[in-house]
Amino acid sequence: MTPRSTNTTSPSRTCLMSLNGFGIRPHAGGRSGREAWHSIRRRHPRLAMLCAPYGAVLFTAAVIALT
Repeated sequence: MTPRSTNTTSPSRTCLMSLNGFGIRPHAGGRSGREAWHSIRRRHPRLAMLCAPYGAVLFTAAVIALT
């Protein structure tokens, strides 16, 4: 049995979704915006699908508040 090598030079992979009253802001692997959406949809498709209803609720709440 060979021991595992601990490679500390590889970059960490993170996915961050900021959900607030102003919208949804994705960050993934050091990227943001459209590139982060593509990466998040590939890695976590359920999370990406849950953001669509959240965005619809935010939009509806904004329309109701402005009328």
